[in-house]
Amino acid sequence: MHKILYAFMCPIGAPDSKVGITGHWEVRQGVYQNSYSRNSHVACFDIAYTGPGKAVDRLEGILKQEYNWQIERDGRGASEWLANISPADIEKKIDELIEGYRFKITKVPKRFLPLTVDNKDEFNQYLKETSNGKSKQN
Repeated sequence: MHKILYAFMCPIGAPDSKVGITGHWEVRQGVYQNSYSRNSHVACFDIAYTGPGKAVDRLEGILKQEYNWQIERDGRGASEWLANISPADIEKKIDELIEGYRFKITKVPKRFLPLTVDNKDEFNQYLKETSNGKSKQN
């Protein structure tokens, strides 16, 4: 099963980012969207990576070790928030980790970012094609 590792800025304006993983990205975004009116905020993933579940799980663990001091609280949901870290900083770190550890994880192409339910059909088609080996272009 493929998973997605994602990050996004705090939608209320704090200089913090949330990092997480999911095997069902549309469901996860729906959970985040339930917290806000669509008129004030559309849940999105500012950056996203996809790959085999075990590789994505491992990458998330290493990423949390790298940012240990920026995680202000433990517990469900709280341990995914990184204080004073932008998605751009997280993206740079993830790219370094993927290269250094040689993870078989792919960055979601910029044409799908931010990833929202508004571009879900196109993105799901991309995932289907890439997982079947039909297309590898970004």
